Amino acid sequence: MIKTGTVCKLLMFLFIVCILTGCWDKQELEDKAYVIGLGIDHSNHKGKIKVTMLLANPEVGSMQGGGGSTEKPREIITFEANDFIAAKGTANAIISRTISYELLKIFVVSEEYAKNPNFIKTFSDIQMDKEIRLDSHLAVSKENASEFFLKNKPKMETRPHKYFQYMVNHGIENGLIPDSTLFRFFNTTYRKTELFLAMFISAEKDKNPKEHREDEYMAGQVNATGELDDTQFIGSAVFRNGMMIGKLNGQETRMVNILDDTTNIKDILIDLPDPFSNKKKQLAARILKTKSNKVKMNVKSARLKVDITVPLKLEIMSNPSMIDIAKKRNQQIIKSQVTNHLKKVNEKFFKKTQTKLKGVPFPLSMYARRYFGTIQEYKKFDWQKSYLNADIRVHPSIQIIDYGKQTKALKR
Repeated sequence: MIKTGTVCKLLMFLFIVCILTGCWDKQELEDKAYVIGLGIDHSNHKGKIKVTMLLANPEVGSMQGGGGSTEKPREIITFEANDFIAAKGTANAIISRTISYELLKIFVVSEEYAKNPNFIKTFSDIQMDKEIRLDSHLAVSKENASEFFLKNKPKMETRPHKYFQYMVNHGIENGLIPDSTLFRFFNTTYRKTELFLAMFISAEKDKNPKEHREDEYMAGQVNATGELDDTQFIGSAVFRNGMMIGKLNGQETRMVNILDDTTNIKDILIDLPDPFSNKKKQLAARILKTKSNKVKMNVKSARLKVDITVPLKLEIMSNPSMIDIAKKRNQQIIKSQVTNHLKKVNEKFFKKTQTKLKGVPFPLSMYARRYFGTIQEYKKFDWQKSYLNADIRVHPSIQIIDYGKQTKALKR
């Protein structure tokens, strides 16, 4: 019994020692330089690209770093490279810490390079790097990506990883930018049946921006003043087969997000035409999407027919005409006006996709596949060609769940 107990203790001791040896390859947080944003620009040298790295200092703003740290929260470097995978080695000639893509959140590509046919050849290398996650986002900047990172200086959130996390998540939730993950990009590019939308961003404000409705802007067109950063996330860049071919403003991007059931859009604030005003006043409203769309198609007719029913809930949040909104008749007028307006703007948008963009920017083709028994029948149908001549009708199903706080009309 004594020998058995001794052997058991010895085995336990060896087991504990083996567990402790697991720390031999540990890496401390401060040993790495984490790339939060990666920029890609065109290079004048053949076969090369300009790579910009936005590096975050993990110690700044953390409990470990303390509140009195004098280190900068970020560092930006730009250099030429053959690709952005091997560029990590080149960057270590400048940066003392080991370069890591483990926390990479956003790829920023200049509009100029996104329209280059060679862009997809360079960008497809992402799939080969094990550190890059496919839930990172793709963005297109109006200016060079290197200029965007240099001019992007947030006032409230200086930590770059948190800044991009907030801007991207909130932009997707209110529908002004698309959910442009790398997974969606490659999935759409390989299918070749629809267009891909990447978020459109800019750190340069237009000199003389025109006034638009609150969601009809593109990045750089919002005329905001004050003590703030000029960076704007609004609108989208349209890609076909991995190359940029056009742009959509914030309103058009919102329509795509509402029509696309795979987008995580919760509720959005918009302005709608006030049916009781002759002075083009607007009603403020909140749109909530709680159910999936219903899509019906007739693929047997000479011309493809598509009917899309979009169930939406509305909360009316303003009353500029000061009418008695508690009356049933007025409520019916508001509901009819909202339905007609949404129907009109959606069908105008689809007409643009058929004539100008030559494709649909969300996976509508997935609904068509269920009408065919075999893959050969679907390929013979030729979705891309059929879509351009399709008769598309949108039927908003509006349920107004709240007409706002009821108050007595003021005398004028």
